[in-house]
Amino acid sequence: MPYLLGIDIGTSRAKAVLIDLDGNLLGVAGKDYAIDQPQAGWAEQDPEAWWRAATLAVRQALAVAGAAPGGVVAIGLAGQMHGAVLLLPDGRPARAAIIWPDRRSPAQVERATRAVGLTRLGRLTGNRLAVGMAAASLLWLRDHEPDTLAAADRLVLPKDYVGLKLTGRVATDVSDASGTLLYDTARRRWATELLAEWKLPHWLLPEVLESSEVAGRLRAEAAEALGLAAGTLVVAGGADQACQALGSGLIDPGLASCTIGTGGQLLAPLAAPLHDPELRLHTFCHALPGRWYSMGATLAAGLSLGWFRERFAPAGMTFDELAQEAATVPAGAEGLIFLPYLVGERTPHFDPGARGAFIGLTLAHGRGHAVRAIMEGVAFALRDSLELMRALGPGPAEIVAAGGGGAGQPWQGILASVFGLPVMTASGPERTAAGAALLAGLGAGLYAGPAEARARAVRYEPAVEPRPADAARYQELYALYRELYPALKQSSAILGQARD
Repeated sequence: MPYLLGIDIGTSRAKAVLIDLDGNLLGVAGKDYAIDQPQAGWAEQDPEAWWRAATLAVRQALAVAGAAPGGVVAIGLAGQMHGAVLLLPDGRPARAAIIWPDRRSPAQVERATRAVGLTRLGRLTGNRLAVGMAAASLLWLRDHEPDTLAAADRLVLPKDYVGLKLTGRVATDVSDASGTLLYDTARRRWATELLAEWKLPHWLLPEVLESSEVAGRLRAEAAEALGLAAGTLVVAGGADQACQALGSGLIDPGLASCTIGTGGQLLAPLAAPLHDPELRLHTFCHALPGRWYSMGATLAAGLSLGWFRERFAPAGMTFDELAQEAATVPAGAEGLIFLPYLVGERTPHFDPGARGAFIGLTLAHGRGHAVRAIMEGVAFALRDSLELMRALGPGPAEIVAAGGGGAGQPWQGILASVFGLPVMTASGPERTAAGAALLAGLGAGLYAGPAEARARAVRYEPAVEPRPADAARYQELYALYRELYPALKQSSAILGQARD
């Protein structure tokens, strides 16, 4: 039986999954790596750390599955979006990669947006420029490390670096190119006008492939490192959210996915590009030809809970134990609201200076209340994206929860009641890596098309329905939540200046 391998280069972990054509999980493994912070607000990673972690994860997944090297017929890639990986002519990294949580470029973003204008930026890319995106990082390098930029030969995204190690080919795909903010998502081509406007080197733009397009064959040295057969087919792969959408069965409008990992995303497939006039939502190319998706993002979803556990929970306390405490607290956390803006915010505010806050603290609140408020605050932040989607069209009728947080309880129940929609999960872990594996199957011609891949390989668990009493309480609190960002914006700016 042919096996498909999906490799996901995440923000903090490389994951590998091995599935058969019916989506049955045969082996899964992962290997962590760190986010480097050379200065406050910076976020960088060594691309070689991704490759080392990927090789270990693949070997372990193969061992778990008991699969022979030749049993894997195709490999697909997924990866964290927006990261700027600059390559020298020999393929080595020109410097550490600047990844999406990076906060160093607000001045460049403001100047670049003002120079082009939101209307024209929307026409050229369908999106608003934000700190942490590849274009923003390139603009910062133009101003602060011009020699590095001048020496670079190509720009790729994190998963593309692993793709280069696998095949020797320098390329990206349409879904990851979309997140650079240098790509015309409607026409699926580079927006070369922007490079001239922003004085960025035109030679940096790599070849762009469709996500299931064959990128090459596995090189002998890579095959030896991974424990696979040389010559194995490798497809281009896709951005993590596009692959997660495929792995969760989101092909056509009607369903939306809610992912809670380090960040949080709400994603809805589109049959044609549809832009929010104020560019508060992203419009990116799907990993499927002739498909796009609308997406809103909050930057500190699981990150907020991780921060709380690290700083305030007893040593060794697990996320499951925190969730159990939160489950004992009623909806609304007895009057405690959390703003999850620990690293600024993306949708809908696009404000890198936004700051997190607990509102309503009293002596009656304990750790369980704080955890519950964090979960609810992240859900409110994601509902901001849902309301924008509803303003543009009918909006989704059901939600597929994904990510380590969104697929678990009590977060799944909170999401259902905050959104007022049923929330289900796709069966099996690591839906992003599974989506990359399905892309590999499509590229190898093992499925007739995306509909067959979904029918054979994606199954759902029963949905969690909104609880009427909780939904009514959350409706009241969401209205209050919406008032807090504008009320605190000036104070946040002043506090940010004091910190800097």
